[in-house]
Amino acid sequence: MSKKQEKKFRSAARAAGAGIVVEKASRAAVPAETSRRRLHVGAAVLGGAVGGAIVVPALLERFGVMRSGAWVPAMFAGLALALGFPLLYTTFRPVRHGPGWQLVTARTVTGDRTVDLSKLTQIRRVRVPSKTGWLDEFWIKDCRGIVLLVDKEVLMGPMGQAVVHSSGISGSLGTVKISRHAAVGLGLNEPSTAYRAARACADALLGILTPGAVAALGVLAGWLVRSA
Repeated sequence: MSKKQEKKFRSAARAAGAGIVVEKASRAAVPAETSRRRLHVGAAVLGGAVGGAIVVPALLERFGVMRSGAWVPAMFAGLALALGFPLLYTTFRPVRHGPGWQLVTARTVTGDRTVDLSKLTQIRRVRVPSKTGWLDEFWIKDCRGIVLLVDKEVLMGPMGQAVVHSSGISGSLGTVKISRHAAVGLGLNEPSTAYRAARACADALLGILTPGAVAALGVLAGWLVRSA
């Protein structure tokens, strides 16, 4: 592919609303070992920060250094965990590349990460609240254990139809495990009215209750440390 053809190809992909950048096959993929190591480091940093915010104030209150209030940082630590854990998998500026554009490399808070769409093993759908409504994201995992949260366009954009079919996403082909919610989001199943209503209620409850529940667990953990 000449440079002129490649330029036209990229422009057409963007104009078609693919939602991602498409690059030539020469882009290097991030090794799976590197991605897993970075993720483990990020998870350890998040876990250490959350644990310290719960344990340290609780111990200070237990030994009389501070009179009360250890539950406040414990609550915020729980909220930080609820919000920070999904952030480990959230992607920025995903790029399709490789043979057949089957590779997706995206920036994350722990560095670049590459998922092979031709070797996906799981697809799940996650709906998160935002200022403009609900955002659909898809939790994808390949056979190497690499996970990303991506937009629908990464899986179903104009440039991704061949990859979608070859990887078995479009039906019962292959060994990709697709949740019912994800299948509906990808247009593989037609949802009933009852399912739509039940899912809307579940999304609202999960979006509200999950952060509160994790914050409550943080307060409980702090109380257990103080009382031990």
